[in-house]
Amino acid sequence: MKTSSDHVLTTHTGSLPRPAQLIDLVYSKQEGKQVDDAAFASMVGQTVDELVRRQADIGVDVVSDGEVSKPGFVNYIGKRLTGFGGVGGALSARRHG
Repeated sequence: MKTSSDHVLTTHTGSLPRPAQLIDLVYSKQEGKQVDDAAFASMVGQTVDELVRRQADIGVDVVSDGEVSKPGFVNYIGKRLTGFGGVGGALSARRHG
């Protein structure tokens, strides 16, 4: 683990922007469509390399993959954690009353 005694380490959480072509592949996989796994892995690897380089270039101390291979936290939480289920309704920002 990286530590520092002379400054507060910087990082970020969440997704970083990814190329449109990779977005298409990520969502195609999410939807169960046929995707060339080698092409997907190659594009993810290239995108992560670029994101890590850019984070380091601007001074981010603890870099990450930017979640580029995933459609979003909500979409894959059920695969990583147990206890989620049931059917929910659509959320609305509209106020009632």
